[in-house]
Amino acid sequence: MALSFVKVEYFIERINFTIRTFDLLSDIKDINVEEPAINFLVGTPAVNKASLNIIPLVIEAAKRADELFREPSPAQGVKTPIIGNTAQLRNFFEAVKLAKSKSVRVAHFGDSAIEGDLITADIRETMQNKFGGNGVGWLGIVSQDITFRLTTKHSFSQGNWDAASAYTNNPKGLPFGISAEAAVPKGNAWVQYETTPMRRYLRDFNTVKLYYTNAKTSSINYTFDGGSKQTMALKPGAGVQELILKAAGKAKKIRIDFPVAEQAVVFGASLENDPGVYVDNFPLRGNSGVDLQQVSTATLKEFAKYMDYKLIILEFGLNIAGNKTDYTWYEREMTKVINNFKAAFPKAAIVLISVHDKSMKKGSEFITDPAIIRLVNAQKNLAKTTDVAIWSLFDAMGGQNSMPLWVNANPPLAFKDYIHFNDQGAKKVAQLFTEALFEQLNKSK
Repeated sequence: MALSFVKVEYFIERINFTIRTFDLLSDIKDINVEEPAINFLVGTPAVNKASLNIIPLVIEAAKRADELFREPSPAQGVKTPIIGNTAQLRNFFEAVKLAKSKSVRVAHFGDSAIEGDLITADIRETMQNKFGGNGVGWLGIVSQDITFRLTTKHSFSQGNWDAASAYTNNPKGLPFGISAEAAVPKGNAWVQYETTPMRRYLRDFNTVKLYYTNAKTSSINYTFDGGSKQTMALKPGAGVQELILKAAGKAKKIRIDFPVAEQAVVFGASLENDPGVYVDNFPLRGNSGVDLQQVSTATLKEFAKYMDYKLIILEFGLNIAGNKTDYTWYEREMTKVINNFKAAFPKAAIVLISVHDKSMKKGSEFITDPAIIRLVNAQKNLAKTTDVAIWSLFDAMGGQNSMPLWVNANPPLAFKDYIHFNDQGAKKVAQLFTEALFEQLNKSK
């Protein structure tokens, strides 16, 4: 009879069946009489309905029934090797063997698919788990993804930074750093980075490296974990400069203040715990990748003195996939980008990650946009002509018409726009890519 007082409702979607409250007393109750309190025994404390342990049992039974009738979701992802010039990966593989005692850097450039540290975070975590490392690496000064980036809490003073980037605009012609971004303080500007518990290897740091150029004779102020203010002078002059800030121990937060207007062009910072692997996330929202040409080869070479990348990943294409039949221009412009990276980082392996499947609606069905297939072929040709490697994310997803399978997976791996991956999908992409990378590692032994 206790079931009469327990409100339960559970819907089993597959069989269109709902479990609802069954009231054994319904036939003898006066519908106008208020349901009696369950603690009607005089002299006894009120009974907690949850203590009856009926709700969990009923819901668990319903869940098991749901699982019984549910059709299993097809496995998403197809084992896909890295192809092209894989021999260039040897330098990277040799470097990670020494990652326990020396820093190894990986750059991951991409469009909005990697914003918020998506995909990159899981590649980083997998590599740091395998080879060692503790720290998020590169972070910008003024970024567009701070509201949904979960791996690091990033904030900056509003309204007193002049910011420019290759994916927005650059009215003052500021020189870009390696992330294709730049920011100039207007006075009393600040930026703050704080770790989060979301990732095992990103919970603290002991070193912050600030990158800038064209500094005035001036100083910045900084604090670790809200402690005492410290001051350090900037090095004036042209060229990319590195300022190293050391914490007394393990830190979780740093705030850097720029008190002087236009005291430097600031590119970004890197949060580290030497040694180990660092995978830097460089998202260019709405970009095809060709605008990386706006980062001069000279600047890339300057950064190479501090960040000797052993692996550079280029993941672009979605933003040019449209009603195009000829991607010759894209191959030509991306060839320039790749050659610039080769000139600046001659020992780095370069791996292209192809555009992923993207659906268009035809009648009541979602099918692969024909432009995607043409673009994947163009990217494979680009890898061949520039003598770099490529990993086909399109093929790894399952090829043509695979996006609906990712959207309808359980749990879903992509949003219902049939274009973008969600967190789970990003994790799956990273898993498929690192598996292909480690397969090459095993072959090289």
